[in-house]
Order: sequence, then structure tokens, then C-alpha cells
Amino acid sequence: MTNLLNPIKVEEDLEQQIYNPREQPIQSISTICSVKQLTEDLKFKIPTKKIRRKTASKMYKNGHWTQKEHNLYLQFIETNKAIMMKSHQKKQEKIFKQMSLVIKTRSPSQCRSHHQKFNPF
Repeated sequence: MTNLLNPIKVEEDLEQQIYNPREQPIQSISTICSVKQLTEDLKFKIPTKKIRRKTASKMYKNGHWTQKEHNLYLQFIETNKAIMMKSHQKKQEKIFKQMSLVIKTRSPSQCRSHHQKFNPF
């Protein structure tokens, strides 16, 4: 009977010695303290509030158009009268993009909306 018990003990010892990669032995108490110290240091360096980045896009005005902007709009209409009369050329020439380059405080969609409201033709 002793011969049968010895192989079982050897197999139990082998199972205990198998390395499990998920389990890492703790090396010492000083290692635990140093890890805690590092985590506490990192907490202060990481900002808790998200910071929004400033976009590189142009900043356009909102709200009512000023008299100066409206006068620029009217001057642009007079200089590009031939294009403004034909709707298919407006799209081909990207006329409202050009208008927003003249009226620098307004986006192309704002220029298009203003043109719908104040179209002199």
C-alpha cells in the first residue's frame, strides 16, 4: 500500500508547482508600499475634469447681421449678379463659400440663409 501512496503524493506536488501566469507572488512588503505610493502620485497628476480642446475652425458670429455685414452682402450680390440669377451656377461656383470669404464673420450656411431672407432678385 505504501507504493500506491507515493505516486499520488508526487502528482499532488507537481500540481502545486505548476506556474499560473495570472497569479504573481508578492515579493515583499516594500514592493506593496512602493506600488501604493506610485498609484497615489498618479492620482494627483491625472486631471479629473475633461478639458475641451479649442477647434482650429473659424469662429463665426451668431445672431443678427450688422449693417456692415449686410452692406458687404449687397456689394457681393452686385458684383456677382450674373451667377446669382441662375440657381445651377450657384452650386457649381460654390457662391456662398465665396460670399463667406468676403464676409469673414459669417459661415457659408449663414450666408445662404441670409440670402434666402433678403434676396433682392
